[in-house]
Formats: sequence, structure tokens, C-alpha cells
Amino acid sequence: MKFRLSTGVALLFLLFAPLVVRAELSKEDREEAKRMIAGTLYLRLDVPLKYVMGSFGWGPEAVLEVSPNGHDTTRILSLPIKNPKKAKLNWVFYPNYPVRFGKLLFKADTVSVWAEGVSPNDYEIMIDFIQINSLDDFTKAFNQTFSKVPLQDEHPDWPSDVRSGIAEHKLVVGMTKDQAFDVVGTPLDTKIDDENGVKVETWSPRQDGGTIGGRNRQKNMRTGFPALLKFTDGKLQVIEPAPGTTDLGAK
Repeated sequence: MKFRLSTGVALLFLLFAPLVVRAELSKEDREEAKRMIAGTLYLRLDVPLKYVMGSFGWGPEAVLEVSPNGHDTTRILSLPIKNPKKAKLNWVFYPNYPVRFGKLLFKADTVSVWAEGVSPNDYEIMIDFIQINSLDDFTKAFNQTFSKVPLQDEHPDWPSDVRSGIAEHKLVVGMTKDQAFDVVGTPLDTKIDDENGVKVETWSPRQDGGTIGGRNRQKNMRTGFPALLKFTDGKLQVIEPAPGTTDLGAK
């Protein structure tokens, strides 16, 4: 026999069930968040994108999720793509790339951030700020993701060649891991070895930039990054170019 709740019992259940409340930003907090996203911003993170074909052409969907306490791309990247012919993944935005014209979409505790890159990377990006229940939460997610100034300008104490390298998206021998991250972003793989008592960490930067969407603009992208980076005691000592190239940074 099938069990079916009566209308009265169902109403009582709803009335006394534990309430799950999702706080949302106030009108004033939303306006302040919009002011924060205004102008030209510089990425602190690499931002993979999913471009999806919709009714009005190709448009971005968020892959990067940023909470007040961290960021992640693995959850969305692990989801199956429903229609591969109408979805393209790409990695063409890296730390210190400028974006502008920021707009925000508020939905419960998620704030979707839309922005447009600057030529030659004048593509749209989308990032989801999640678990945003206060302006402080938004600010923490914002500060993980964006800088108001180019990243090298935040560190006037860094060596001039390092600052110039970051500005030009180039690697420089002697960079720390944080400084190298500001050029190549998250490596595909890292490996730590002990060589004669010295700690050596090897990064394998991403080579395949995926496929960028857009009518008459679809093309396969390459990052231009070196094949391997080796850090000895936390300092970049070896830059191994990708096969067939001599470039030591991004295009």
C-alpha cells in the first residue's frame, strides 16, 4: 500500500521542519560589491572557462568557484559535459591578466562575476563566488581573485627583473613559487624530490589552452608555457622550454 500524507499532516510537517535559511546580501552590500568590481581589475588566479552555445551564440559558464576560504575548479571540471558539440573548455586567462566592465548576478548565496578581457584576450569570463552571505564574505572572495593594480605593482620591494617578468608574463630564474605562479598559474602537476639532501620541486605547466568559442573565432589555443619548472629550496632554477619553442613564459 502506498503511503500518502494528508494535506493537514503535510502542512504540519512543513511548519515544524527545521528551516534552512540562506542569507543574502543587502541592497547596500550589493551596491558596494558592484563598486568593488568596477574599473580594470587584474586576476590573481588562472580562470578556466566553459563556453556554451546558447540561443544567442557562444557564452561563458563559470568553472572557477571562489568561497571566502578558498577556490576550486575540480568540482565543475569533473562533471560530464551534456553536449560536447555545444561546449568548449579553454584556459586562456592567467594571473595578472586584466579584465574590465565587471557585472554581478546575485542568486541566494552565489554571486556570479562576469567580466571582459582586454585585447588580445578580449573574451568574456565568468567566475562564481559561493557561500557569500555577507559583504565580508564577498570581499574575501574578491581579494583572492582580483587586484586593483597589476600584481608586480603590489611588490615594489621585489627585484626589478622579477617585476618586469611578471608584467610581461615571463618567467625569470630566481623567482619564488608565488612569483612564478603569477605567470603560469596552477601547474598541471607538481613533484617533490630530494636530490642530495636538497628539496627540488618540479612543476608541469599547462600546455593545451583548449578551444575558444565564438562565431568565426573557434580555434585551438596553446599557452606557450615551458614544459617544466624546477625550484631548488623554493627558488626557480631550471626553465625547460616546451618542445619546438624557446619561449620562457606566456604568449
